[in-house]
Amino acid sequence: MSYLDAVPNLGAQPSLKQLAYETLQRQIINGQIQPGSRLTEEELSRSMSISRAPIREALNMLERDGFTKIIPRRGAVVTDVSRQDVINIWEVRALLEPYAARCSVGLVPKEELERILARLDRMAETPEQFDNYTDLDLEIHALFHRYLENSFLKSIVANNQIHSNRVRWIGCGRQLPNEIELRQLNYKEHRQIIVAMLSGDPDAVYEAVRQHVVKSGERVLLQIDASPSSDG
Repeated sequence: MSYLDAVPNLGAQPSLKQLAYETLQRQIINGQIQPGSRLTEEELSRSMSISRAPIREALNMLERDGFTKIIPRRGAVVTDVSRQDVINIWEVRALLEPYAARCSVGLVPKEELERILARLDRMAETPEQFDNYTDLDLEIHALFHRYLENSFLKSIVANNQIHSNRVRWIGCGRQLPNEIELRQLNYKEHRQIIVAMLSGDPDAVYEAVRQHVVKSGERVLLQIDASPSSDG
């Protein structure tokens, strides 16, 4: 009998530290836990009904990924997202997402693209429904990395998209007077991307994604600059 036969299957379910990490990350991204909030092992351990060890590991993982900063004698504090952070995030997006989308051509099932295209067209009829708009936006951008065969590129693009998702709730949660118009522009750009992917033209996909990322970055900065809490 090999010693491996006695090793438990740890991959059968997520570890406690991973569950704690994903829970806290999700709450930070969607704004439930605000920038500047202090995260203590004791309070989190009590609220999650788990020991402090996986909490400590989860907080270290969050710091590694840029969501928290561990400060001596204060513990973990949720990081803010500055205007410069947004510029940096979108710079990486503009470099990697068009290439990743190009690599995804032919890998994304045609049925999935057609389903998303149909949802896009339905959404265009009700642009005021923010939740539907946000969910579909996230689903479309996940296409750029979900089916990638290069696991390193997949990981980098996915992680950077997580940070860009967080930006939605920091300084960008306030609606602008022309919010509906901005969403309609976003719809047209997303539709162009999906049509290009259905055509199987890698160059058209690359250019459609590049233009969308650049323009979406401009829109995000417009929202941040219009916010009273803007860095100026």
